[in-house]
Amino acid sequence: MVRPETPAERRRKGPRFGGNFMTVLEVSRDLVCLCADGVVLDVNSAGAAMLGAEQADQLVGRAFRDLVGGDYAGVIDDLLHLKEIEGSAFPIKLLHLDGGTFEAELQIHPARELGPAHAVVTARDISHQGRLARTARYSEDRFQTLVERSMHLVLLCHGGRIGYINGTGVRVLGGSDASQFVGMPVSEIFAGEYREIVAADLAALLDEGGIMPVRLARLDGAAFDAQIKATPLPSRGATPEYMVEARDITAHIRAVAALRHMNDTLEQKVVARTHELAEERSRAVEAHAFVESLLEAVPNPLWWKDTDGRYLGYNGAFRELHGIGAGDWIGRTMDATVNSTFATVSGQADIEALAGRGRVQFEARLEVAADQALDVVVNKTVWRGRDERPAGVIGVMLDITERKRMEAELRRLATTDVLTGTFNRRHFMEMAGAEVDRARRHARPLVALMLDIDHFKRINDTYGHPVGDVAIKALADVCAQVIRHEDVLGRLGGEEFAIALTETDLDGALLVAERLRQAVAALRIAVEQGPDGPDVVTFTVSIGVAERLEADMAIDPMLSRADMALYAAKRSGRNRVAVG
Repeated sequence: MVRPETPAERRRKGPRFGGNFMTVLEVSRDLVCLCADGVVLDVNSAGAAMLGAEQADQLVGRAFRDLVGGDYAGVIDDLLHLKEIEGSAFPIKLLHLDGGTFEAELQIHPARELGPAHAVVTARDISHQGRLARTARYSEDRFQTLVERSMHLVLLCHGGRIGYINGTGVRVLGGSDASQFVGMPVSEIFAGEYREIVAADLAALLDEGGIMPVRLARLDGAAFDAQIKATPLPSRGATPEYMVEARDITAHIRAVAALRHMNDTLEQKVVARTHELAEERSRAVEAHAFVESLLEAVPNPLWWKDTDGRYLGYNGAFRELHGIGAGDWIGRTMDATVNSTFATVSGQADIEALAGRGRVQFEARLEVAADQALDVVVNKTVWRGRDERPAGVIGVMLDITERKRMEAELRRLATTDVLTGTFNRRHFMEMAGAEVDRARRHARPLVALMLDIDHFKRINDTYGHPVGDVAIKALADVCAQVIRHEDVLGRLGGEEFAIALTETDLDGALLVAERLRQAVAALRIAVEQGPDGPDVVTFTVSIGVAERLEADMAIDPMLSRADMALYAAKRSGRNRVAVG
């Protein structure tokens, strides 16, 4: 009697295939392909679509190795001829019939029961997962940098406890080290009744959504006014994860309250005092003194003019801003006192305010000295005389220079690769795409280069990722030195860079690529601690070159051809330039 096989024995032998197994696997969403001696005999519909074929017949009879990208073709051939057996799935790049590539997880199953050198290939498209993983790593690094440099307190919380606090937060809460707060209940940073509310109902904080005023407490128990915002984050389990941002507004509240009071009541008070001056001369001195005291108390520059744009008065903050005396600008217009650009924009705002359009706001650049200019926000409103007709315009100004500087810095961080200082992938694609449009409109040459450090994994494995980062930065520096200012350089990810050479034909691009290759090969990176002590790291690059074709409507097809040429250079031995 023959003993039946156990499940473990069947798993060790692998799957068994019957003659109709392809029909059964037609329902699979993954690629399933039957090969003999490495040649495709049959493929399911999902696999044909995955490889860009309208009919499975387009793939039957082709060598499967021809559908594999990069350096994988030789290895795949050995596996398909059953010279080697790989029991588990492995990542690989597959080719569309149109020449594009995508990432897949491949597994090869011997199928000798169907014939000698028969194998079944299964593949699952993992391009989306790969992009998500790369994007997540990049976003995490950038987020960490931005958070640590933030001017405000930032907490990352898990459930009701603090998991992370940035350096600014440690200082704002009166601590000396982040460890004083990590693990602390979130409610402990709140003061008074706010602490009780958060401790009793954390969901109320998370449901608030927008910015809200609260009182927070430092470690020594001192309370202060703050604005906070709680943002829920994607959570892995039932326990909520969220970010809390906060800034100390104790001093700001006083200034904002005074300004709001002025904005809400100034027009009515000025008109009321003007009426009193006309109706009751005995109260003129008292009314004038009151108005002047009120305006002088406003911390922002404030002024008022007549309907012809001549200054009638201004407060101390305005005088200090422009370095003028109490009567220097009285009776003068903006055309004679401020820079022309600001005068033009401000004059248009006066017209709109006098036309009854309510409060008028604009941003402009104000030159307050020969070598000093400020970015400002100006609010203007009309003031009326005894007959309720417009008598002039009142203006108040807020200096936003620092805010604009921070906005510019955030824009720079959003377009620049943190490690190398080159354009990041998204901004490179925008800039290079614009160059393609310009080259098409004016029928000018344009060439794309793709660069990749040869055996980069070996550098990381031997010397560690910090040395790998130094190598990537050194490659970026060499590229910046060799190419021109008008060319576009970007880091696409890892050790891979792309360059768009403007106003350059193929011959010129090959000269640039060769100079790059030689310059990189000449680099020497000193390493204080290698596997055997101090060492010097050298490396090379492979470069793919593709010129713009008439049919190219965007940068993507050029980069695709350059990328294929790059892999051709690697297959040819690396440290060389190939044309796609």
